[in-house]
Amino acid sequence: MQVFSNLIGNAVKYSKQAMNPVVNINATDFGNEVEYAIQDNGIGIDPSEQDKIFELFTRANDVSEFEGTGVGLSIVKKIMAKHQGKVWVDSQINKGSTFFVRFKKPELA
Repeated sequence: MQVFSNLIGNAVKYSKQAMNPVVNINATDFGNEVEYAIQDNGIGIDPSEQDKIFELFTRANDVSEFEGTGVGLSIVKKIMAKHQGKVWVDSQINKGSTFFVRFKKPELA
């Protein structure tokens, strides 16, 4: 729940200034894994900063007008690691971001 709360909260926060804010959530089944994509049409993230934003207390350079501490995405990364999953982002400045999380499905008995 925390992973989705953080990612959806960020999508809403960083797209609220768009003329028509949009947040989309999609899931894809890959057999033994499921991947969720949380997409927004917000401010986007410079490619040079995309790896850094998952570090504790690190925020992108152009987000000073938005409230935040730089903790949310590092929490997402730690939770995903504990679940042997992955998190990554695809983003372009002024075109929005898509955050992906991929979980292994639990084995059914």
